[in-house]
Amino acid sequence: MSDTKIGITAPSISSPSVLAIDDDEACLDEYVEIIESIGYSCRTARNAKDALAILNNDESVGIVVTDFQMPGMDGLELLEEVSARSTSMRPIAALMVTGHGSLQTAVEAMRLSAADFVAKPLRRGDLVSALRRAAARRSQLLGQSHIAALQDAAKGGKDQSNLEPEDEELQLKRFLRGAIASRRRRSEFIKSELFADPAWDILLELTLAKLDKKPIPTSSACAATQVPFSTAFRHVGNLVTSGLVRRWKDERDSRRVMLELEDDTYRAMIDYLLSIKESPETQ
Repeated sequence: MSDTKIGITAPSISSPSVLAIDDDEACLDEYVEIIESIGYSCRTARNAKDALAILNNDESVGIVVTDFQMPGMDGLELLEEVSARSTSMRPIAALMVTGHGSLQTAVEAMRLSAADFVAKPLRRGDLVSALRRAAARRSQLLGQSHIAALQDAAKGGKDQSNLEPEDEELQLKRFLRGAIASRRRRSEFIKSELFADPAWDILLELTLAKLDKKPIPTSSACAATQVPFSTAFRHVGNLVTSGLVRRWKDERDSRRVMLELEDDTYRAMIDYLLSIKESPETQ
């Protein structure tokens, strides 16, 4: 376990793996081919019992694709169990696939928090679009959990509105720069991939940028991490999808894409930093 969250427990906004459930092996093969073709890892199960065992033992599963008609527990019953296992710290987005679709079944699936409803015979584009919507929904829920975790960690800290004028703001900037420098220096002693947390590095860098009242380019935010640019860029996309970060094209230079924390994220980060800055453990 890394120390990247500095005393708080927050969910990871990494790409989830997909669990596909269908009692028809040919259908499962089709699901796997489509799912893996767009970059997700995929696990399979032939029945609800095996699917629930995988969910319990593999926390990387964040999206479930299930058939409606299956022996024993059907798709709707499985969705009910999936919904019961979905939490704010581990949201699970579900898709229902069926050749026996009806309005009643669709409504019931949505009531059980299904992100989408895809009809058989399955069309590749329909499943791909549904998977993207499910991933976006999961990312949004994870973003909300990140903000909640930060706000919980900040309880007892000062509100941003109580900042003393410039001297205290300068102290906060100095504290944050020290925290960032400390994280980067670790790689001189221990391999950085052992504790890399690109999303958190990006949030810290964007917090400092907003304190300086200067949005920064995506490239600068990615450079603040200790992972390959492509990996960092993917994390930027996840943070944007989660509603934590705002992204837009620079009006003065269309080649540059700028980043800035959303206001709620910024307030949560400031409250969190103030709370750990005042904590005896950091003195």
